Amino acid sequence: MNQLLPLDFSNQDLRHRDFQGQDLTGANFSGCDLRGCNFQDAILVEANFRGARIGQCRSKIRTLIARCAGAAIAVTIASAFASFVAGGMAGVAALIGTGVVAVAITNAENEIIAAVLTGTSAVIASSGIISFFSGNIVKALLLFLGSGIIFGLAIILFFQVVIKLEKLSKTSFEDANLTNAIFDEAIISNPVKQL
Repeated sequence: MNQLLPLDFSNQDLRHRDFQGQDLTGANFSGCDLRGCNFQDAILVEANFRGARIGQCRSKIRTLIARCAGAAIAVTIASAFASFVAGGMAGVAALIGTGVVAVAITNAENEIIAAVLTGTSAVIASSGIISFFSGNIVKALLLFLGSGIIFGLAIILFFQVVIKLEKLSKTSFEDANLTNAIFDEAIISNPVKQL
């Protein structure tokens, strides 16, 4: 069903908005920032995208990296500080406690789990270094192996999140009806390079 009056979104920051399946016939998106918007299956007949910014928005990727780094650093520092002040078992308790709190606060988001695993890996590797210099080579090797496995799992989780965000951060017109839509002077951010 067509809108009674055309929708006017002109000159707005609409990044990452979801317009999937909506009837936006004649809508005015001129001058808008539409990076990361989802227009999949939308009706955009005679919509005006003149001067709109479309394509990929990297702000979510930057936020993801900052959150992961913060969580990994917090877990590592809490564990190292507790180990230094109260000994090894306190460090393990701090590591577990900080990790559990970070995961619980963020509803077990994969990126935070990856960050907690990275912090855990760093703490285990540090213990491996200490064991190595104190002459316990077998223990050091086992700790390095465990640290590497945990770090590998963290990297896999992190890149799964990055791939998902990459898909979500692009303007999508998949299966949209763009009949007579106007894209004059539209700005494409981070376009896919042609080989």
